[in-house]
Amino acid sequence: MSRILKGFIKLARLDRPIGIWLIFWQALATLLATTQGQDFAKNLFIIIIGSIVVRSLGCVINDIFDRNIDSKVARTKDRPIAAGQISVYEALIFSLFLSLIAILILINTNFQTILISLCFGLLIVIYPLMKRIFWGPQIFLGLVFNPALIVSAMNSNLSKLSLLLYIAFFFWVVAYDTYYGLADINDDKKIGVNSTAIAWGHWSKLGVIILQTIFLLLLVAYGTLMGFTNIWFVGLLGIIIFFLYQALSAQKNLFIKAFKNNGLVGAFICLLLFFEFIINV
Repeated sequence: MSRILKGFIKLARLDRPIGIWLIFWQALATLLATTQGQDFAKNLFIIIIGSIVVRSLGCVINDIFDRNIDSKVARTKDRPIAAGQISVYEALIFSLFLSLIAILILINTNFQTILISLCFGLLIVIYPLMKRIFWGPQIFLGLVFNPALIVSAMNSNLSKLSLLLYIAFFFWVVAYDTYYGLADINDDKKIGVNSTAIAWGHWSKLGVIILQTIFLLLLVAYGTLMGFTNIWFVGLLGIIIFFLYQALSAQKNLFIKAFKNNGLVGAFICLLLFFEFIINV
């Protein structure tokens, strides 16, 4: 049992929670932006559990698909399935368990949320294939691991503004996952999978900066349409400092450091939205 439990923890990357944080901050930001205060505690609980389950399920599905590739790469050869610590059958059972938790969460929402979540769930299953057939899997990731529409539906506040927030997060996800792709670029070339880092080549770092700029401009537009206070707009200037830090880290080829710094970006955005939420309640 100890072997399986430790294997499941590694399989779900619970020992590396940055992915959970990145999904959670997007979900919490959307909750703060779209709620009018009703059912806030209930929805907060749902997005906490949901962030853990969705990221974990994505990792399990990815490792099942990549089991024959991971064993050939130094960075991934110790992953539970590739290393033989967890069998494919056990991984499938674990994925069904995580899916059951997701369903139990969803039945406490509304029909619109369930329908959108099921569509996103299908895309999560497809995602691991994208790096084999599509030059920019980070683009697909930006569409899939982006909870803005789901959380907006939970609040019965799905609108053009929700779509704007979804699009803003899309550019942010593609940006930070391109940093991750730059860290993996040699391994990805070796095993023959795609990434924006490979596709954009020496333009990748500039591409990230452009994506981050679009992200910030969309947040400015969102704040303007929402009638946010100056706290929001001054705060967005602060995010530029985080992005400059990431760019400097990338210049030193510290791509994982740049990637992980986005956890602080997400927390900072939520802090700004919390102030706006308090002001408008």
